[in-house]
Amino acid sequence: MEIRFVLNRPRSSQNIGAAARALANTSAGALWVVEPLGFDRAQAAKLAAGADQVLEAMRVVRTLDEVLDDCVLVVMTTGRETPGALSPDAAALRLLQAAGPCALVFGDEVRGLTNRELRRHSSAVATIPTAGKSSLNLAQAVMVFGYEILKARRGPVVTEPAAPEPPADERLLSLLRDRARALLLAAGFLNPQQPELVLDELLALLRRAHPTRREVELLLAAAAQLDRNQLR
Repeated sequence: MEIRFVLNRPRSSQNIGAAARALANTSAGALWVVEPLGFDRAQAAKLAAGADQVLEAMRVVRTLDEVLDDCVLVVMTTGRETPGALSPDAAALRLLQAAGPCALVFGDEVRGLTNRELRRHSSAVATIPTAGKSSLNLAQAVMVFGYEILKARRGPVVTEPAAPEPPADERLLSLLRDRARALLLAAGFLNPQQPELVLDELLALLRRAHPTRREVELLLAAAAQLDRNQLR
């Protein structure tokens, strides 16, 4: 089972290096970076402090979708108060129980992840409890979650029974979302000015059900049939 620690558009090369060091300390997962702004490998290496292997293996991609497409679970982090947000230890257990590749996503150092990104991509949202100042340094946040994963791996982990079918990944859910958007707009169900609001709510409902690949494929087949009927 693969856990990806994803830094989405980080602004500091030093934070990337410090995050690599945190993952070397904890062996919690692989480092993925989405469009790092002005990445300077020498600056990252200074803060990595010997975590060269993690930096060498780091994957750098252009879009968040490239990281998440084949993930069956996506946990996104935020410093904002969010109803139902997981604590770091609960997030660690959820990630370790995933039935396939999964991702833990961190936003940039200034604004974090947008509400839009949280709604569209996340299976769950996690936050680190703080007193006083709500935001943490990016690498510190990686260390907190990395430590909780290390701790959970060393203790007993209660796993859920294996699903009879593999779970749907993000690529399949995104495809269903696009098909549903077109159909529901054509049917007049979505507001053409703001179709994403209701669409994201429907997708969130589907994520909470943890659908299997076959279940989403059935919904896609149903959407295709509805589309053919509309064209007649």
